[in-house]
Amino acid sequence: MSTLGGAAAAEEIWRAQNVWSRAANRAKAAIERSRTATLCAVVAAAVLGAATSQLMPFFPVTGRVLAFLALLAAGAAPLAAVGASPDRVREWTALRSVSEELKSQVYVYLARAAQYRAPGTRDTELRTRTNAVLADAGGLDRALAGIEPAVRPLPPVAGIADYAEQRLRRQLEHYYRPKAREMAARARLVERWGQVLAGISVLLGAVAGAFAAEEAAAWIPVVAAVSASVVSYGASARFVSQEIEFDRTARELDTLLRWWRERDPATDADADRLAERTEHVVSVQNEGWMAKWIAD
Repeated sequence: MSTLGGAAAAEEIWRAQNVWSRAANRAKAAIERSRTATLCAVVAAAVLGAATSQLMPFFPVTGRVLAFLALLAAGAAPLAAVGASPDRVREWTALRSVSEELKSQVYVYLARAAQYRAPGTRDTELRTRTNAVLADAGGLDRALAGIEPAVRPLPPVAGIADYAEQRLRRQLEHYYRPKAREMAARARLVERWGQVLAGISVLLGAVAGAFAAEEAAAWIPVVAAVSASVVSYGASARFVSQEIEFDRTARELDTLLRWWRERDPATDADADRLAERTEHVVSVQNEGWMAKWIAD
């Protein structure tokens, strides 16, 4: 961390925040790839295994090939799951936590509110708080490997009015509301796939019972296994709980924004409350979903 004061220190912290944010995004993408690969491997193993039993008596060569592929997929599933292990999730959430805390400190500093109101101590306070955050995260430095700081300007915040626009309103309208809609759409997609697979299972059961079709009956456990895997994938991704968290945070930020717009004229105490409440709401949301991810 630089010992420079004022904008120079804030710019360096802002660059550091970008590195931590990109490291967190990279870690999350790896976890999502791992979970998707695990799902695909489990589904492939179940489908190929059933196809093997159906085709082996009539097409031995094809059956053996499918059997080999089924075993390969079954073996790949636990290997793919390693990428979404609790340790990987904990690392990702820690990276995101550091990134969000650095962002919070920079925005409040630029707004000259709360702990950064006093002109004579705000630079020292910024360095002290961010140094403490980075010191606690020292064990995560390896996760930053290969990420070069991006050259980007500080947020266009030069007071509490800019803070309300650039931090509060943008978080509300460009992050939390869209994220709530995205998670709702993903949750509905998983639910629809579960319903489709349940319908296929019922249809196979009806065909097997009505026509004594052993071939249809053989696919019932396969469809059940695939359905369970899809539901498990949706549960591990926590689409529903994330939708609830994002929506709740959006409503709280919207209430706070409306409260601020009613302050005319706003006092220094109002400005401090705005910054403190905004960062608190965002922090609580981050801590909430990160705790739930780690609990998995």
